[in-house]
Amino acid sequence: MRLQDILFLAFKALWTRKVRATLLILSVTVGVATIVTLTSQTEGIGMNVITMLQKLGPDTIIVSAFNRRITDSDVAIISMVEGVKEVIPLIRVAGTVNLGGGSVETVVYGVSSYGLKELLGDVKLVEGSHYQDAATPLALVGNQIALSNTTSQLLVLPGQVVMLSLRGGAVAPGGGGQTTSSTTIPLVVSGVLAQYGSMLFISPDTGIFMPIQALQRALNRGWYDLLIVKAVDSSRVDVVVEGLRSIYGNSISVTSPSQVTQTMQGVITQLTLLLGGIAAISLATAALGILNMMLVTITERTREIGTMKALGFKNRHILAQIVTEGCLIGVLGGIAGIATGAVVSHIIPGLLTGGMMRQSGASAPVASRGVTSQIAGLSMTYTPYVNPYIVVASFTLAVAVSAVSSVYPAWRAAKMDPVKALRHE
Repeated sequence: MRLQDILFLAFKALWTRKVRATLLILSVTVGVATIVTLTSQTEGIGMNVITMLQKLGPDTIIVSAFNRRITDSDVAIISMVEGVKEVIPLIRVAGTVNLGGGSVETVVYGVSSYGLKELLGDVKLVEGSHYQDAATPLALVGNQIALSNTTSQLLVLPGQVVMLSLRGGAVAPGGGGQTTSSTTIPLVVSGVLAQYGSMLFISPDTGIFMPIQALQRALNRGWYDLLIVKAVDSSRVDVVVEGLRSIYGNSISVTSPSQVTQTMQGVITQLTLLLGGIAAISLATAALGILNMMLVTITERTREIGTMKALGFKNRHILAQIVTEGCLIGVLGGIAGIATGAVVSHIIPGLLTGGMMRQSGASAPVASRGVTSQIAGLSMTYTPYVNPYIVVASFTLAVAVSAVSSVYPAWRAAKMDPVKALRHE
């Protein structure tokens, strides 16, 4: 018997029992779609996080302190550590800015003009100009804060004065280092940043950047929250990290984006395998369904199989036809599952982001896009990645499971006695 004859008979047998075959194909579709959907989310989130880490560059080290303050003395000491190219002090404080008749939550960063270029790679503006290092309260406003959510028009223009409220960071005069709950300052907008996307430790799109001297003056303080340490090159990062730990011990936190990237890649891989394994359980359930349905079908087709054997069909022909029917169920279910999974994968990020924005909007009447990033610390927007290897693996698994589930019913059909089969009622 030729292969095309086996395929024709298998397809015809499935077509004869369309409803039953459709249900079996749907069970495989659900399993494959679940695998593709879940793994694409973890892969997309992982790639988004790793991209954020890599934007700071492989030669960057983040330094923060525990139970102590980072001062100019620390900047001078760290600058002399072997392998250090430069040290960029950074102040980071939460704030609220009044725009368009409403309040927008934001994070205010105090950083030198040179330091901002090092952080962003290149200061790209849609309006205005970069600020100069001075105690004047000039500011670059993030793209998502400056643009209206509805009209995409700029809510602020260069030269405009806005009121900025800084929370929990200002030192009260004569207060012995105690900070006030909030302080409000006028801020002159010098420019509006272009869209940058998510980055580690800073959020250019939803933040406000101003000269570090101006922010220190507004907060009436002389210490910093973070130090961005740049190594001479990426190969010296480990040397710098060891040097910093030998000086400060456990009183500081030293984070290398390259090390975090390696850790994240391992975590994402394990999470992808875990979710893929959980999703594969649905395929096992589908396999049991196929096995059960095939056994019932073989029983119903006893006289048909007896007739085929009486006409000269050999056992291997019967076996091949039944197994081919199982393979066709796996192929059709696998293709439908991949297509469904790819579509659902791109719907889920929108649903998750929409849910986060509604939840944020309920807690504070502020601009939604900025709030989402501010509360989460990182932007929740990501693009799911449908890994081709996962697609091939899930398709192969669907076909293999369907074929294996058909082997026992096919073996029972092939071993039927044609005389008894023809007498079967």
